[in-house]
Amino acid sequence: MRPWMIACGLFLLLVVLGLLALPFRKAPAAAENAKAELEAARTALTAKDFDLAEEHVANARRHADEVQGAVQGIGGDVWSLIPFVGRPVADVRHMGNALDELTSVAEIGVETWPLVDGKKATLFRDGSVDVPTLTTVVRGVSDASASLDTAQLELTEVHDSAIGVGTRVADARDDAAEIVDPLASNARRFKPLADALPDLFAADGKKSYLLSLLNPSEQRFSGGAPLTLAVIDVVDGRVTVGEAQDATDPDLYRVGRWDKVEGNPFHNGKLRLSTSTYAPDWSVSGEELLRGWERKRGQDLDGLIAVDVPALGSLLDITGPVEVPYYGTLDGAGFTEKLIGDYDSFSSNEERKELNRAMIPIFTDRVLGSGNGLEKVQSLRDSARARHFAIYMRDPDVQAPLADIGLSGDLSDTEHDYVAVFNQNTNVSKSDYWQKRSVTSDVRLRKDGSARVSMKITVHNDSPPYLQPFGDPRGGTYFTRWNGMTVGVFLPDGAKIRSASAAGKGLGIDTFDYYGRPYKLLRLVLPPGETREGLLEYDVPAAAVASDDGTLVYHLDATPQGMVVPQSLQVTVHWPRGYDVADLPDGWTRSGRGVASYDNPGLVTQPSFSITGSAG
Repeated sequence: MRPWMIACGLFLLLVVLGLLALPFRKAPAAAENAKAELEAARTALTAKDFDLAEEHVANARRHADEVQGAVQGIGGDVWSLIPFVGRPVADVRHMGNALDELTSVAEIGVETWPLVDGKKATLFRDGSVDVPTLTTVVRGVSDASASLDTAQLELTEVHDSAIGVGTRVADARDDAAEIVDPLASNARRFKPLADALPDLFAADGKKSYLLSLLNPSEQRFSGGAPLTLAVIDVVDGRVTVGEAQDATDPDLYRVGRWDKVEGNPFHNGKLRLSTSTYAPDWSVSGEELLRGWERKRGQDLDGLIAVDVPALGSLLDITGPVEVPYYGTLDGAGFTEKLIGDYDSFSSNEERKELNRAMIPIFTDRVLGSGNGLEKVQSLRDSARARHFAIYMRDPDVQAPLADIGLSGDLSDTEHDYVAVFNQNTNVSKSDYWQKRSVTSDVRLRKDGSARVSMKITVHNDSPPYLQPFGDPRGGTYFTRWNGMTVGVFLPDGAKIRSASAAGKGLGIDTFDYYGRPYKLLRLVLPPGETREGLLEYDVPAAAVASDDGTLVYHLDATPQGMVVPQSLQVTVHWPRGYDVADLPDGWTRSGRGVASYDNPGLVTQPSFSITGSAG
């Protein structure tokens, strides 16, 4: 073949390839436009401007389709077969697929979000759950989760090694992964819960739950003492709330026997409903309370919803003030103080009980009322993280996703360092309302990952002056300013105590067992305005994990108690000589070579930390 014929053939090939590549020139601009529209849609959804959000998503879909039309056609097929440029072309096509799936997620969002949130939301209305809307929401969560999984998979197919355009594609992939990965992870976590919602809300049948209102001015290891109780019946999404009953009514207050939860060390002999929730896990205390209720009322229920007064106050911050007996109009700011911090103002127990009973419909009306759906869900989730709210379901298939998103009210299952300090009231008082508690933990790591820990628990009784005309009985009344308590310190796995004291008095080094986790009890009596301390020194076998590469990774979980005034927590960790720390989680500071410190003035979450110390 003559040279000029070869040259002409190559020229024609280049022309054809150039023509096939023309659509690729449109792809970057269209992708950027789609990204901008999706970001604008997110902003509009957050502002509850659903019409504007829908407009932005429609624009994003148009741009995403332009990208797909440019990179997925015959031109893309041909260019993907050419050496050296085929890999970058394939990467661009994977990015186009990921963008297409993200746009599908946005389309699902603008369809379902208005059903849950905003003034026209239909998921909750008239105190019930709209089953058709619930079905739509559950299907939307499932579809969105599938699209996010696909988008994540497409992004993993984008390579780093491509030349030319490949570098820019890889950067775009990393930027997209920062958004997609957490969304996909959260969707995978929430999908099982969404799948369980029809059963939880009895979309096709009947469920009955015990609603327990808790009073954190009288603490149990699980949270506030059960204050008021009511049965909630749910039939095909329709919610009916039974008569609210005060836990101190004579028939409910009377002690009784029922089969203890297997392994529960806090069930000894006869119990009252108000003393059935000593175990720190609501999966244990909730079951105990349900068994006690069945013994008293003969009702075998499907689960328990535990909510305390501060959690109700947080809901009022979102939904607005409420009318209550005796006080009239209360907003979120004054709700907790008036209901459980102002017992001197009641002229009789009946006034107090009437107010307690009025709180039950506040919860159901505000949670199941229309509007502010996402804000209410977030409020309850925040309350659960602070252990002011918990759900226990007897059906393990329903309970598992609730536990996975942190609504179960159970202790951490960490095998490493752990801080969980709770108290139980022992003088039948409401003085925990004024309790102020701080916990400090000084951790000295060894090279094998074990640690010596020194913990100090400081409790202050910040009660106001006593107001009654008779002398303070120091217990057994709503009016006493004295506070008697047992402090429970739930220790890391395998911890061995070396020394212990409470209020200056030395204690033994023995511990009790709570489902494999050791715990130590410290008994304190606090007169008004005084402070007492508990001290522990103990060894932890696996506070950190040592690796052959010279790193020593410290792990810490912490669980709060649902207190009126949140407990403060300070932790200082010392790595062995020759180690240092660099990258630290939020809330931690480097306070010296190989020393990291954490200072939280009010623990209202359940944090989990991993911090790496390196030798050298």
